[in-house]
Amino acid sequence: MKTVFRKYFVMIGLLVVVSPVFSQIAEDAILFGQYSPIGTARIQAIGGAGFALGGDASAAALNPAGLGFYNRSSIVVTPNAYVRTTNTNYLGASSEVFGNQFNIANFGIVINNTKDDLIPADWRGGSFAVTYNQINSLNFEAEYGSATTGASILDAFAGEANFLVDEFGENFGTIQQRVNNGDIIGFAEAALQNFLIRPDDTGRNFFRSTPDDATTNQAGTISATGNLSQWNFAYGGNYKDKIYVGVSVGFRGFSYELEKEYRETYNYTQQYQDFIDGDNFFYPGGEGRDNVSVDFVDYNQLNEVINISGTGINANLGVIYRPLTELTVGLSYQTPTYYSVRAEEFFDLYSEVVGILEVDDVDQIFNIGDGTGNSGLVQGNQVISEYNLSTPSRTGIGLSYFFEKSGFITLDAEYVNYEANRFSTNENFSVNEVNNDVENLFKSVFNFRAGGEFRYKILRFRAGYAFYDDPTLFPDDRLNRDRTILSGGVGIGLPSFFVDLTVSRTSFDSDFSPYRGAAFIPQENTQTRALLTLGFNF
Repeated sequence: MKTVFRKYFVMIGLLVVVSPVFSQIAEDAILFGQYSPIGTARIQAIGGAGFALGGDASAAALNPAGLGFYNRSSIVVTPNAYVRTTNTNYLGASSEVFGNQFNIANFGIVINNTKDDLIPADWRGGSFAVTYNQINSLNFEAEYGSATTGASILDAFAGEANFLVDEFGENFGTIQQRVNNGDIIGFAEAALQNFLIRPDDTGRNFFRSTPDDATTNQAGTISATGNLSQWNFAYGGNYKDKIYVGVSVGFRGFSYELEKEYRETYNYTQQYQDFIDGDNFFYPGGEGRDNVSVDFVDYNQLNEVINISGTGINANLGVIYRPLTELTVGLSYQTPTYYSVRAEEFFDLYSEVVGILEVDDVDQIFNIGDGTGNSGLVQGNQVISEYNLSTPSRTGIGLSYFFEKSGFITLDAEYVNYEANRFSTNENFSVNEVNNDVENLFKSVFNFRAGGEFRYKILRFRAGYAFYDDPTLFPDDRLNRDRTILSGGVGIGLPSFFVDLTVSRTSFDSDFSPYRGAAFIPQENTQTRALLTLGFNF
């Protein structure tokens, strides 16, 4: 942080931690439990449906029994590029933000040990695979405002104040000592230090330092980066070309960083001059501070940062049965994923205030120099939390029908109980409240994926659709949070080489709150992806 000096203004930067990250919103659990279609371009072109299909490296993560269909070894790599668009409407002010990214969506190597057809055996052998899949991209960008409203973040700060000014006053000028002692400095203390809220005569109730008739101009940005990915080590075998069984172990990793910037400036009416003339200044309260006043709050800015990272493990058991030559039925069960998570959260609160008058020994209390604009700087602490999270198991069933060598159609249905998300920790704080929130905010869902492939000589033409049901139970929620995905692609298949190209489009609604206690802002989101799989058979 840097100390900033501006004449007639006071600017205080405060680096602090509010609380353990997961205590903010239980919805964070969905970041690591909700998937997008995964796998090669071929599988993603058909909507991600793969529970009853084989012969694709994606089977290691979807249904490892599909590895039993291989009769030769293979290696694949799938680069991925996409463009995101987020439209935000905040109190009539619309904004649109574009973002893009390039990464590797899939990589895999499959080693086959199928027995020669000349050797009579019921067990036909199988394949071992090592694959990497990007399960979900956590990247997101949005901006909103500038919009004019009578609401203010200062009201939220005042509502969070739960301390007595007299008790707090003795340490008001020595917050750094409290930080060094490991005390948590919250929004309310930062706002009081920045002259943004004021106490009443009792020192128990707090109000914003601006008059009630002042309006605010609010604007901000949100930027998230991160990736949820998994390595699978899997084996699938073939029994009489009728029953295929498989098992895989998945090692998952993720990193997520969320940065939020919220800025608020103030519009004052003529009545505010009457407010000043009536000596209704902001008095921080407490002995020795009765003559300190704030004439004019110019702006405040809140920057929040959340960093979450961790690793997880799960297992997947699968079976595919072929009752007819043309028909396969697949069943897949993925155990809960058990995560070990490390999280940290902090914020900076800046304000610029005009006309701080000081007398007596106020400089010793507030440490703001001579009152003509010198800045004070308080650096807060940073709390690091380590906890465990288990995301729900997933059970899927699939059907595929093959038109000899002309192609196929396939359908997947998947059940996920999001109420089963659970937090736990060995640290000295309780997770009961957030686990209760999980049960109240989430529900069980069924996801559906469908697609097909048409073959003409060496050419492949594919199309697909996926529907991911909204797992949330927000009251009075009028947004369509269901995610729908349309996809299509083409491919070329040769004996020793194949290449597949897929384009998909995902759309869904979301919302966010710029600060605690503020109204939620609706957003429309679209994401267009392009995937190219290069494969080699050997």
